Amino acid sequence: MLRFFYSLWYLTIFTVLTIVSGLICLLITLFSKKIARFITGQVWAKIVLWPAFIKVELVSGREYLPDPKTGGFIVFANHRSLLDIPTVAKATGRDFSWVAKAALGKIPIFGWVLMRTHMLVDRGGSADAAKRMLQEASLRLQQGEIMAIFPEGTRNKTSHALLPFKKGAFILAKHTGAPLIPLAILNSGNLWPSGALVPKPGLIKVAIGAPLKTEDGTNLASLAAKAQQALKDLYLDLEKTLN
Repeated sequence: MLRFFYSLWYLTIFTVLTIVSGLICLLITLFSKKIARFITGQVWAKIVLWPAFIKVELVSGREYLPDPKTGGFIVFANHRSLLDIPTVAKATGRDFSWVAKAALGKIPIFGWVLMRTHMLVDRGGSADAAKRMLQEASLRLQQGEIMAIFPEGTRNKTSHALLPFKKGAFILAKHTGAPLIPLAILNSGNLWPSGALVPKPGLIKVAIGAPLKTEDGTNLASLAAKAQQALKDLYLDLEKTLN
């Protein structure tokens, strides 16, 4: 019975506030995408986490987040749950331009907001479309925007710390020279696993790692491998805080 009332409570608040904030956000995109990203980041994070009684604890690494005034950077994180997006926003306190799958843009309201404020990637698109996306992302980074991406490409439902990385984030990093910031998320998959209707109350832990710079001569495969190892180490160290 308690589970029923909790689900009713969460779904009602989450749905109503997501629709209201989404419509407001769509209107605001006509005037300021910066404010719209604040709504899709900090405001929506509270809409997702607060009614579920989920707390986010940044264990370490806030000092590694560069000042956006010095230029944009790319945050890459592991991905196990729908909670990961609001978790990244809550833990960092930053407003991101998310790189997401183009298919998400078809979701009513939520997808429309993504299309207006973030970057959607069509993985089956043409070479020209990929080139335009790279140019747009590079311009955003030069303007001081912060890009965020899950390089695994999908939610990890395995027992492994990470899935193999896609190459998009690292192509962008090499093209722009933007720092890569690893961010590890622990316990989000347990609180809202794939297939569950609503999340469970609990604690999500986050750690941020030192920036990875794109060195001259570093090839794409080496950069991706270095980034994956850095995030894996960060995740495994975060697991030790549960003991």
